[in-house]
Amino acid sequence: MYICALFDTMTDKILSTFFTRVFATLIMFVVVIINTNTFGAEGTGTIALVILGLTLLQVLSEFVGGSTLVYLTPQKDNYKLLILSYAWALVSNTVGILLLFILHLVPAEYIIHLLILTFIYSVYNIHTRIMQGHEDIRLFNVFQLSQAVLLILLLVTLIGICKVKGLTPSIDLYIYAFIVSYLLPAIGTCFYIAKKVSKTNLANVGALLKEMVRLGFWTQLANLAQILTYRISYYIVEGFLGRKSLGIYELGTRISEAVWIFPKSICLVQYARISNNHEDEYAKRLTLGLLKIVFVFALLAVLVLLALPAKFIAWVFGPEFIQAKPVINSLLPGILFLACMSILSHHFSGYGKYWINAVGSIIGLTVTAGLGFTLIPAAKEVGTLFALQTAGWISSAAYLASLIFTLAVFIRRTHVSWRDFLVSREDIALFKNICNEKISSLKHKKSC
Repeated sequence: MYICALFDTMTDKILSTFFTRVFATLIMFVVVIINTNTFGAEGTGTIALVILGLTLLQVLSEFVGGSTLVYLTPQKDNYKLLILSYAWALVSNTVGILLLFILHLVPAEYIIHLLILTFIYSVYNIHTRIMQGHEDIRLFNVFQLSQAVLLILLLVTLIGICKVKGLTPSIDLYIYAFIVSYLLPAIGTCFYIAKKVSKTNLANVGALLKEMVRLGFWTQLANLAQILTYRISYYIVEGFLGRKSLGIYELGTRISEAVWIFPKSICLVQYARISNNHEDEYAKRLTLGLLKIVFVFALLAVLVLLALPAKFIAWVFGPEFIQAKPVINSLLPGILFLACMSILSHHFSGYGKYWINAVGSIIGLTVTAGLGFTLIPAAKEVGTLFALQTAGWISSAAYLASLIFTLAVFIRRTHVSWRDFLVSREDIALFKNICNEKISSLKHKKSC
């Protein structure tokens, strides 16, 4: 079967990435539990703003380099890509941190911490993007997992020391642990780059920079619009409802986004594979097959989270977070939409058609901003919880709008029919074959 052949060489990488992400996500959930119980809703909201600041800085940093490195690494001089990415990261992070400070988008007391963190993260991110471009997915997974493990070990150790000394843990502890958890893996990736990238002259570097800017502009415009689509609500919630409400909304977002584990694992491998193989029929069938698998998985995950009792959330994360359950319910439809859209958007990214994703994300951002600044203040008059739920429903509506556009473009460009989106016997056989092959492989490895 042709479709089975498409997936066979990808399955190991997908499963490896999936299990890595599952483990890393479980660790991060433990970190969230520690944070909510140690710092409360207001502290959780403050941490969310700092991490959002880092995310926005990285969007600026990746206008040259970033995810386009995955696309360019197999085709261009890696040394030139590296030097240009470093230079832009230095400039963009410096300018970006000043903008965040002037616009008061990050708590002022953490601006220096964020400056240090964003430079470290930029180096780590550039190096791991080159790994993806070389399809060194397993090594990429090792570094991803090491960061999560380091974070929880450092956080538990620092909080433990505070309790032994009778001190009250502050948010600074988390920020310090977060910085070091990226510093050590960043140093480790330097050894990979030293072996993989050979020094060359910088002839014609201007032409390469121009191409990186052209590709990176649309990629990061899409990323910026997408990040603002599902994070601008943070600023709206904090502005109208306060830092404590933001902490509750942040937890609801974190839990609902757990649905993304499997789709993100697949997208990582899908993007690298299509970037290295532009055969249209291959890419179309690959994307359709992955889209069906992701939809079924995400739907099941959504149903599980819907059944999650509010009292359980309060028991795990603390009593003040019981209101996160209605927020989760309002976000889940959008998370399902976004999981499907991620497969379609990475199809276009693999071809370097980043402008399509940018337009889709801008549509989502327009919906979020337009409805957010009008409906959330009105919903606040009814009650804080209703306003938080409204923010979640607005996000879901924005994701749906983005998905509709991206799906329409995919259908028009690939000439697929609606029947191609139905789960067929071939798809079921494919899934069974993958499971059986991998179970047999694991048994064989164990016996060896």
